[in-house]
Amino acid sequence: MAKGLFILLIVFIVVSILHFTALRMMKVSEKKKAHFRKFYWYLYGTFFVLSGALNLFEKGQFDWIYSIQSLIGLLFVVMNFLGKLEPKVK
Repeated sequence: MAKGLFILLIVFIVVSILHFTALRMMKVSEKKKAHFRKFYWYLYGTFFVLSGALNLFEKGQFDWIYSIQSLIGLLFVVMNFLGKLEPKVK
């Protein structure tokens, strides 16, 4: 029971931090938001590439799912570099 309450407390803390961050981001200028968004997509793509590659090498055998994961991560990085992930300005 104590373990469950501890997990619930951790979840509440994480959600509170995310909520506070989201509220603060609403007050940030569009230029800074675009910079954060670009950094996020690079980080996300790099994480996908590394996660897929590490899982592929850790298993010691070829597995399609990890190869696809690495390719999707690489796709995110390339599309972000080319500017295809930026939202359209109205």
